[in-house]
Amino acid sequence: MSGGLGFRTLPSKAKACGGLLANARTTSARREHSTTTTATARVLTSSASGFARGSSLAVASCATNGGTVFAMRHRVKRHNLSRPADQRKALVRSLTTELLRHGRIKTTKPKAKAIIEHVDKVITWAKQASKLEGAGAEHKRNLARSFLYDSELVSNIFDEAAERYEDRPGGYTRITPTASRKGDNAEMVYIELV
Repeated sequence: MSGGLGFRTLPSKAKACGGLLANARTTSARREHSTTTTATARVLTSSASGFARGSSLAVASCATNGGTVFAMRHRVKRHNLSRPADQRKALVRSLTTELLRHGRIKTTKPKAKAIIEHVDKVITWAKQASKLEGAGAEHKRNLARSFLYDSELVSNIFDEAAERYEDRPGGYTRITPTASRKGDNAEMVYIELV
């Protein structure tokens, strides 16, 4: 112990990681360490870290070049459509609005794949609102109004979608390939409501 505050002294390897492991102390860690070397080995190795046993011993990892290692980015893939965030959001909202208004639109394959989840979400809100009453139903309408560009379209969707898609648990769109676009040979598709 150093300084009377109850902190464990960590060897130079742990200090080289930018001090991330300096706060890796708990009551059980203070009791268990016999020497500084074994305490460091207990903190730095994942099998002996106590994580699997359910203790609250904190483990931070440090790369050999001094960088911090973070968790993997599972399920965070976005269709960025080669646009900045504001333009991408506006494009997705307008394509979703037009698909719900016309029932079928022609667009590129990546754009069609990008709007599927948003179309499904709006239709699901309409189905949920048909089963709710009062403020719950109004909240679902407000969510759709804030996303779509046409308020009259929202009322039409909420009136018709519940009965049209009552037995369908999801997958309200279909993508059909068509001829490539002249000029840049981009893959074109029709996306339509089922």
